[in-house]
Amino acid sequence: MKPKKILFVVMPYEGEVRDRVTAKFYKNKAVKYMPLGVLSLAACVPPEYEVKVLDAASLGLDLQETIDQIEAWAPDVLGLSVVTYRAWAMVQILQRTSAPIKIVGGPHATKSYNYILEQGAHAVFVDDAEVTFPQWLQAGCPEGVFWGGQVNLNTIPLPARHLLNIDDYRIEKNEDLLFDVGALRLPMFSSKGCPYACTYCDVQQKTFNFKSAERCVEEFKALVELGATSIHILDDAFNVNRNRVSEMSKALVRENIKVDWSARGTVEVRESVIADLAEAGCKRLHVGIESLDDTILAGFKKASRYKHIEQFSTLCQQYDIDILGYFIIGAPGETSEYRRTLPQRIRDLGIKLPYFNLLSPLAETPYYEELLRTGKFKTDIWTEFCKNPVPDFIIPEIRSEEEEEELRLIIDDYVRYFKHDDMPVFVN
Repeated sequence: MKPKKILFVVMPYEGEVRDRVTAKFYKNKAVKYMPLGVLSLAACVPPEYEVKVLDAASLGLDLQETIDQIEAWAPDVLGLSVVTYRAWAMVQILQRTSAPIKIVGGPHATKSYNYILEQGAHAVFVDDAEVTFPQWLQAGCPEGVFWGGQVNLNTIPLPARHLLNIDDYRIEKNEDLLFDVGALRLPMFSSKGCPYACTYCDVQQKTFNFKSAERCVEEFKALVELGATSIHILDDAFNVNRNRVSEMSKALVRENIKVDWSARGTVEVRESVIADLAEAGCKRLHVGIESLDDTILAGFKKASRYKHIEQFSTLCQQYDIDILGYFIIGAPGETSEYRRTLPQRIRDLGIKLPYFNLLSPLAETPYYEELLRTGKFKTDIWTEFCKNPVPDFIIPEIRSEEEEEELRLIIDDYVRYFKHDDMPVFVN
């Protein structure tokens, strides 16, 4: 019998990998992002199907509540969007729900597709599925692994945001919000992938795939019509292509689009790009600076160096764009003197919104692969986890418990330092 009802589910937080990377302070409960990958896929489903999206994470559902909602709707096709951190919840849902056809996509599928099939999935979609999923439906929902590659982002519909209740994503303000962007901050992607090879990073798509400036402006307009008080571009590397960024910025000005907006990108030293962004109303750039030490930056295989960070900071101050700078603590070769002076150096650069993480061997990162190759880890713990996910798995570490605790206390000190009354508070 041909399926009629399709339910896409974003995994709940329950049982997810216990993050040793990001301090709890930075996990603000008010920050909820619509699941753009799922919504993009949903927009491509042929109209003869009934489609629903359940964002269990943003709704704060636990595992059983998620399962109950799945069973209540009784989909013919249950589609799970999965990141590796939530692989345990995926397995539980695959094994404890009664949908006749269960499929999995998302970042976790990229290298774990065979394990996922063994764990109960009928089919697994790797890479973009906006083309392969509708084809799969029309082909009768065959079993197996389906490779989508990278789709042309200009040819697919905008994400089907209408499938979600927009009120679930309104901001409930609290004292730890890093900045005020009004009641509704909506995300979008203007591109996917990052061509860089930073050792600590788990972005798997290394081909930079992007929307045209015109397409981005069209999506801006759609988000403003939805009531967005702020738009956040969630790209991995927004400003890789200078011409595209400048064209988009100029188009926003031409179309007289006036809304608070921000983007995730890389250190930018081209003044023309910063000037164009500022004129278009960009208020913040979220950038992985990671370190102010050139030796550590080289070890991370970062393209930027301290002189570039200085240029970037100067330009952003000149054009009134705030920097949310991500910094990594705990890198090999990092000295106590560096750690002691880091907050003041960040302040001297004019970076008002620093965000501190601990260097950790995340799955599918060059850093983890190097530790495995050199024998620092005796077994491939991430592969073992993907084969047999367990709840509340703790990210492994090669540092001693004493050093881990010391680093966490240092980050706590950094948070207190930047929350001083004469400085803005943090924001995600």
